[in-house]
Amino acid sequence: MQQVKEKLKNIPGLIWGVLVIILVFIFFAKGFTKYQNILNILSNTAILLIISCGMTMAILSKEIDISIGGVMSFAGLGGALFITRFENPGIPAIILTFAIGTGIGLCFGLFNGVLIGKYKYNYWLITFATMSIGYGAAQVINGGNVVSGFPKAFRNVADSKFLGIPTVVWVALVIVLIMLFITYKTRFGMHIYAVGDSEQCASQSGINVKKTRILIYMLAGMLSGFGGVLLVAKTNSAGPVAASGYEWNAIAATIIGGTSFEGGKGGLAGTIIGALVMSMIINGLQLMGFSNYWQQVYKGAFILLIIVVDVISRRKKKKAALRRVYKYDEC
Repeated sequence: MQQVKEKLKNIPGLIWGVLVIILVFIFFAKGFTKYQNILNILSNTAILLIISCGMTMAILSKEIDISIGGVMSFAGLGGALFITRFENPGIPAIILTFAIGTGIGLCFGLFNGVLIGKYKYNYWLITFATMSIGYGAAQVINGGNVVSGFPKAFRNVADSKFLGIPTVVWVALVIVLIMLFITYKTRFGMHIYAVGDSEQCASQSGINVKKTRILIYMLAGMLSGFGGVLLVAKTNSAGPVAASGYEWNAIAATIIGGTSFEGGKGGLAGTIIGALVMSMIINGLQLMGFSNYWQQVYKGAFILLIIVVDVISRRKKKKAALRRVYKYDEC
């Protein structure tokens, strides 16, 4: 019994808070536990999880990428304008549509990576600028209009089902497995953790820090571009601000999953849980009838709470570690 109590004490307060929120939705959000709603949550989680993989790598390296929403919107609209040229597109046209979106994301990521990794510009300022460029460019290329009514073959990429589960979930699963392999089983993945833990030590040990950072932002951009096109296929519409807010949801999913802003701690395994939790919260707020404005308020407050809890918990752990060191020295 005592061991159980000790284990319960070790569970972070943030996890308890999330559990309480989910219980509130179960009891007060009508239809929250219905099968169709669970599938809807999984579909929304899939897209959030794809882009959160890129955010996780950035935060693991002790930086951040807030350009995600702008890149998704621009890449999604670019892919949408291409696929609408076909009445009944075949597999090559659909693949090319996703390649266009991914390529647009790659260009944004390369731009971010070079300025941040090579020339040492502030990552907040650069990614904020590219976020604005993404949203602005999406407004310009189609005059601010929304594109909709896509061919069924394209929509089936995200909207159909396989074994009773939406195909968008299977697509996300494949991408996440690839990203898990890259993060945990490759030298590049080890370099991400090393750079986030200590850039100076990583450089002294022979790691090319500039190259690592450039690759991180390139991958994040590619995932954002791909996610933008997938969002278009899922929602059957593409607009200049279609992905607005996804950057903050990705940050929240990453931090809920245990990745620290201090870098070098956490990983994609936790982000999977974080993305699911974040999607459940968004879905629950919608079912409870909160307007979009109030949803933004609650999401913003929740993200702020996550950041505060993360900072406080890390400081407590540091102080506890220092006290143990002092006690050891005294002995």
